Amino acid sequence: MPLYEYKCEKCEELFFELRPSSDREEQIACPECGGEGKIVFSTFASGGSSTDSCPDRGSCSSGST
Repeated sequence: MPLYEYKCEKCEELFFELRPSSDREEQIACPECGGEGKIVFSTFASGGSSTDSCPDRGSCSSGST
């Protein structure tokens, strides 16, 4: 079951919910105030050892000193 991110239209709280993909657009109540939550586009991060994935960061090894 996918994890979706929602934002409350009333208090602007961000919250996450595991829901079937067929229910992702269905109304959902905000856990903070009970207002209506609307789905938002979420991004995710992935980690790896490739130097291309983290340019200009001190923790990445470029192979030279």
